[in-house]
Amino acid sequence: MSDATSTADTSDPLAALLDGMDRGIEAHLAWNQRLLRCALLRESPGDDVLRPQAHTLCRFGVWLSGQRHQLDTFDEALVHDIVRAHEQMHDAVRLMCECVLQGRPARPADLQAYEREQSRMVTLLNLLREHVAQARTQHDVLTGLPLRHGLDYSFALRCKDARRAQAELWLAMIDIDHFKSVNDLHGHAVGDVALKQVARRLAACMREADALCRFGGEEFLALFLVREPPGVAPLAARLLDAVSAAPIHAPSGVALNLTVTIGLARVRGEDDLARATERADHALLQGKLHGRNRFVLAPD
Repeated sequence: MSDATSTADTSDPLAALLDGMDRGIEAHLAWNQRLLRCALLRESPGDDVLRPQAHTLCRFGVWLSGQRHQLDTFDEALVHDIVRAHEQMHDAVRLMCECVLQGRPARPADLQAYEREQSRMVTLLNLLREHVAQARTQHDVLTGLPLRHGLDYSFALRCKDARRAQAELWLAMIDIDHFKSVNDLHGHAVGDVALKQVARRLAACMREADALCRFGGEEFLALFLVREPPGVAPLAARLLDAVSAAPIHAPSGVALNLTVTIGLARVRGEDDLARATERADHALLQGKLHGRNRFVLAPD
C-alpha cells in the first residue's frame, strides 16, 4: 500500500489519526487494480504484497504499528481485530499472486478470503474512525488536551497496563495557583494564554504511557505508570519545575510567574476513578494549605 502515507497536520494528533485511517482505506480499495494487472499481465504486485511479513512492511502496516498504542486507547479489541483482518487479507492476496505468477490459477477460497477480510478491515477501520472523530469533539479547544469525558475508559486502560507491567498507577490532581487573580487583574484573554502555556508545559513532561487531561477550569488530571524507584516524586517535581522555571508572556506584554500545586494518590486495588480522584484532591488541598507550589502524596 505505497500510497497509505499521511499528510495531516501533526499539531492535531487526532486529525493525523483520521487521515491515516482514511488513506489506509483508500489504499486497500485500490488493491483491486494491482491484482488485475497481476492476473492479466503477470505483473508483480510488489514486495508489500509478496513478502511473508508484508502486513508489517506495507506503509499502512507500518503506520498501524506506530500508532497502535494510541489507537488502543479508543478500543483495544477493535484495533486487535483490524490488525488481524489486515494480516489475513495480506496472507490471502499473497497466495493468489504467487499462484498467478507461477502460471497456476488462484484458488477460489483465497479470493473469497481476500474479499472477506478486505471488506471486514475497511468496515472495522470506519468504526474506529467514528470513535476517533467522536473523541475529537471531546478535546479542549483552548489547550488541545482531552476533556474529562472518556476518563473512565482511560483510567481502566491504565489500570490494566499497571497490572500487566507490575507497576504502580498514580493519579495526580494539578491546580494552577492563584489563577483567579490572573483573570481578575489581566482579563480572561491573558488567562486563556496562561492556561494554554501551562498545559503545553505539563504535556511536555508526559511520557508515552502517561495521560493528561483538562479536568475543568484551571485544574488538570494526570495518570502516571511508575515501574521502579525512586517512584512518582521526580515526575511530580518535574511538573513543578516545568511551570515555574520561566515566566509566561502574554501578547499584551504581561509576564506571569505561575506555579502549580499537585496532589497525588497511588491507585490501590480497590480504588475506582472517583475514589482515587477524591484522595488526590484531598492531597492537593493539603498542598495549598501549606504554601502551594509543591506536591503532596496522599497516604495509602
